[in-house]
Amino acid sequence: MFDKIAVGIKTFLRDEKLFNVINAVDRYMPEAQMIIADCGEGSEAKTVIYHGMEAYGHKIIRLPFDAGFGAMSNAIATELKRNYLLIASDDFDFDAKAAQGVHSLYRALQFDLDIASGRVNNNPYEFFLEEFAPGRIREVRAEMPGKFLFHKVDLTVNYSLIRKEALEKVRWDNEARIGEGEHGAFFYDAKKAGFNVVYVPGVNINEQLGQDSERYKQFRKRALSPSRICFEKRGIVEWVLGNGVVDYDARPKKE
Repeated sequence: MFDKIAVGIKTFLRDEKLFNVINAVDRYMPEAQMIIADCGEGSEAKTVIYHGMEAYGHKIIRLPFDAGFGAMSNAIATELKRNYLLIASDDFDFDAKAAQGVHSLYRALQFDLDIASGRVNNNPYEFFLEEFAPGRIREVRAEMPGKFLFHKVDLTVNYSLIRKEALEKVRWDNEARIGEGEHGAFFYDAKKAGFNVVYVPGVNINEQLGQDSERYKQFRKRALSPSRICFEKRGIVEWVLGNGVVDYDARPKKE
C-alpha cells in the first residue's frame, strides 16, 4: 500500500525536526516516496542527506527562501507520480501508530473518495462550510454519531491523503504563506469542485516536542495578521470559525 503513496513534506527553517521526519518515514513507511519542498536555508548536513535520499528515488525540491506554504505544496503536487499524496509538515512525529493511521486513510479512499483526513494532536477540527450570505462563510461543526469508517465533511486539518486526480483540478494558492487563508481556501475550492472529503476517526499525527527557533517564530507571526490574501481572491468578505470567532472581515464598515 505504501508503494502507492508519496509523503509530501513542506519544510522551512526547522531542519532538526525535518531530519526526524525523514528518519521516521523511512523506518515506518519504507515503501513510501518522500517529496520534500524546502524554502529554507542550505546546510552541509542537508546537502548530504538530500543527496542520499535522491539516490534512493526520493524527490527534493529547493525553492527560493520563504517561498511560502502554497508554493511548496504546489511544487510537491506537480512532482507527484504516485496515486496518492500524504500532506505532511516538517514537525510531524511519525511512529508505528501514525503509519497505521495512514493505512486507514488509504482504505477510506478506496470508497471513491478524494480526500481523507485525520487529526493533529488529537484536536477535533471537522467542519462543513456554509455560505450564509454572498461571500460570507462559516464553519459548522460536523456531528459524527455512531462508529463509522469515515464521516463526510468539508474542512479538516492539513494532514490528509489526497487522490492524485484531485490535485489535477484543485491546488493551493501559490502566493499564500502560513496564516493567509490558504487552509480554508483549499477546502473551499475542493467543496466547489464537488470533491468527497472525509474525516477518518482514530487517525492522528502528533507534532514533535521541542521549541522552534526564534527566527522561525518571527515568520510564523504572520498568521496573526488580519490579511487573508486567499479569501480576497475568492471574493470572500467574511470567514467565521467554528467557535464563532470572526477570523476575517472585509465587509464595508458602516459610517
